[in-house]
Amino acid sequence: MPQITPTFFYLAYLFQRKITKSGCFLILSFLIPTFGINAQEYQGYDEFPVVLNVPKLGTIEFPVAIKGQEAYLSVSDLFDFLKIKTETDNTSGIISGFYVNPENTYQIDPTAGKIIYRGETYPLPKEDFIKTPTSFYLKSDYFGRIFGLNTDFNFRNLSVTVETEEELPVIKQQRLDRMRKNLDQVKGVVKPDTIIERKYPFLKGGMLDWGVITTQQTNGPEDNRLSLGLGTMIAGGEANALLNYSTRVPFTSRNQFYQWKYVNNDSKVFKQVTAGKIFTNATSSLFAPVVGVQLSNTPVRNRRSFGTYTLTDFTEPRWTVELYVNNVLIDFTQADASGFYSFEVPLMYGNTSVNLKFYGPWGEERTEDRMINIPYNFVPKTELEYTLSAGMVENEENDRFSRFNLNYGLTNGLTIGGGVEYLSETESGEFMPFINSSLRLASSLLFSGEYMYNVKAEALLSYRSPSNLQLDLNYIKYDEDQTAINYNYLEERKISLSAPIRSKHFNAFSRFSVNQIILPTTEFTTAQLLLSGVVLGVSTNLTTYALYNDRVAKPTVYTSLSQTYRLPKQFLFSPQIQYDFRTNNFTNLVLEVERPIFENGFVNIGYENNFIRNAHIFEFGLRYNVNFAQTSMTSRLGNRNSSFVQSARGSFLFDDNTGYITATNRTSVGKGGITIIPFLDLNINGKMDPMEKGVPGMELKNTLGRLTYNEDETVIRITDIQPYIETVLEIDPVSLDNIAWKVRNPKIAVETVPNQFKAIYVPIEAMGEVSGMIFFKEDGTTKGLGRVILNIFDENGNEVASILSESDGYFNYLGLPPGNYTAQIDSGQLENLGYEASPSELEFKIEIDEYGDIVDTLEFVLEEKKH
Repeated sequence: MPQITPTFFYLAYLFQRKITKSGCFLILSFLIPTFGINAQEYQGYDEFPVVLNVPKLGTIEFPVAIKGQEAYLSVSDLFDFLKIKTETDNTSGIISGFYVNPENTYQIDPTAGKIIYRGETYPLPKEDFIKTPTSFYLKSDYFGRIFGLNTDFNFRNLSVTVETEEELPVIKQQRLDRMRKNLDQVKGVVKPDTIIERKYPFLKGGMLDWGVITTQQTNGPEDNRLSLGLGTMIAGGEANALLNYSTRVPFTSRNQFYQWKYVNNDSKVFKQVTAGKIFTNATSSLFAPVVGVQLSNTPVRNRRSFGTYTLTDFTEPRWTVELYVNNVLIDFTQADASGFYSFEVPLMYGNTSVNLKFYGPWGEERTEDRMINIPYNFVPKTELEYTLSAGMVENEENDRFSRFNLNYGLTNGLTIGGGVEYLSETESGEFMPFINSSLRLASSLLFSGEYMYNVKAEALLSYRSPSNLQLDLNYIKYDEDQTAINYNYLEERKISLSAPIRSKHFNAFSRFSVNQIILPTTEFTTAQLLLSGVVLGVSTNLTTYALYNDRVAKPTVYTSLSQTYRLPKQFLFSPQIQYDFRTNNFTNLVLEVERPIFENGFVNIGYENNFIRNAHIFEFGLRYNVNFAQTSMTSRLGNRNSSFVQSARGSFLFDDNTGYITATNRTSVGKGGITIIPFLDLNINGKMDPMEKGVPGMELKNTLGRLTYNEDETVIRITDIQPYIETVLEIDPVSLDNIAWKVRNPKIAVETVPNQFKAIYVPIEAMGEVSGMIFFKEDGTTKGLGRVILNIFDENGNEVASILSESDGYFNYLGLPPGNYTAQIDSGQLENLGYEASPSELEFKIEIDEYGDIVDTLEFVLEEKKH
């Protein structure tokens, strides 16, 4: 095999090296000394960087020395990279430390020609190591024979691969860091670089929702409905109003919604203040909204407790259901062929407010939110939380209502509480005091109980097995003479058993429930068996209902089967049939075919046959979404009645930070927005000055809602965000067009606020670059010298950068803001090597430049001190 000279490796390295703006200078300064040495005196080895690859760790540029056909690795560089303890005595040249464990000590003594590891001595001939003024290289096979670090040098692609069976300290550290990071994510701990403080403006921003629905019937009156929603910020609080108008219903205050809500999670007394239409969580039967005031010290944020609560219900088939706990999106799912859906609601500390929002498969959106009270209410240990509500019921009598409840955490698993509820005109007693408790009996066993004087007593017991089988027992005893609740129940008994069913071809949710209601003169018992899942790729729901009344000899039992088939060409076929076991007849049949059309359209054709009423209905529907509105048209043609419905809805959003108005086809009132404005901070003062322009192309690694850019992509807007969420936005630094542009703080913590765009200005600094060469002069010959430390100081004498020269003497650093600097060879290293530098220091200036200034003329020459 022919001898491969060091010059060959230099040239091969040049081809794989990325040439910068200083490339010409680099090549000249590199080639001239190289060929000069070959022509005069060749020392038998050469130094240059290669690619070092460590499995599970990655790759870096790494210095090696080549002598003959052998590769020599820098001991200190390799051990430092792997975080192996290493120290070098500059006087004796001895390298010592320990490998992985403190007991595994080692000592490399080139002068004595030996390596001592774990008490065993290995000879080290002079030809197996290379000592330069700045590095100590050891023949690569020593790392494998002594330390178990097997190295493989590849001449073709100039790379070194290191493998070992030991868990290296650097890999162990990364594993621990990942575990801590995951733990932080579970606990919700985030370490941002910048915190955007929340402000409470007196008047700001605005969101506007609108909707129109018109209905015509052949055998009924026409109806035209208009809705208008307005959301703003007034006196630091969220102000929302929803006005509804119908040609068939009088325009009254009872049918309108208006609310002002102030939230400050840092306040110790009033974390929430609400005025207008309030949600009361009343035990009494209220058939009209309550207008009043509500105060609470419960924070509007999630504080995870323990356990879950199963929530199931029905909506439209294949609609997407979003689950919000305390205004934060927790989970979402899609209803099955019959509209059934199921959630595992996480139990939170404090009052848990659960909202459900419903979205159709092609842009439909339900405006109403379902407020669901979770029966378990846990408060952190030693914390006291309260809620006070007071107002007037918008009924004919204008009843007065108030409720005060207090909860205290005795332990993290036991919360006790109580309070009083007041409703005027309640014959059985206007004042209704109550006590309640929530108790964690075991890791999977929860109990909740409440007693309200002269009204009712209730108990709930829930158990979840390790296989996710859940059993719920609920019992309610009503006072015979109570009039607060508007029905004459004496008792309610409920039992529910749910469990997942999994097999190779079948994955389903099953639930069996029985509910018994005891009245003064009769009893009602209902039972339900539900199976919902995917069978051979077909969404299937089979539900059987049974109703028994002690006054009727034969119970009512019927079964409903719903399925959805995905056919070729994007067709969806959904049949549904219902069978009555009491009459042994089919009672209802529904067939529907759906398919998307164009880009944002959707068409459906259906047929329904009600066998009992002998009613036949043919349906044709068309929905189409544009950027600013959702539109739909539905026609139902029947032998008894026909109806035609047309609708459109959308919203407008005003960004007063930039004076921009945009439109969207989804509701926006009560939701928040963020405006991110990246700008080139030329003077590095953190503020966007008039002469500084926006920076296009910046992207985010994460986002909360819907992300859009303006025309020149210098402004990022995020809309459709849930309010009062503390989150961290992370900027992707590699998305910037210029390598010299730097985002100093890419992780930005922000609390979302409703009905406005929160402005976040992101300063982007144009950093300067400095580069040059470090030469070594000896016996009239000059060549590049690697492993030399160059320090950069600002005009105040502070060290801002420390650079290590490459094997050919070239150094480069990108990241200097505009200003005056001084470059110096590290004095400590010069003293240890016995060298002096000429010049001793170089001054240079980084100018303000949009694309980053470049200084590439620095040169230092080192030589031995003259005594």
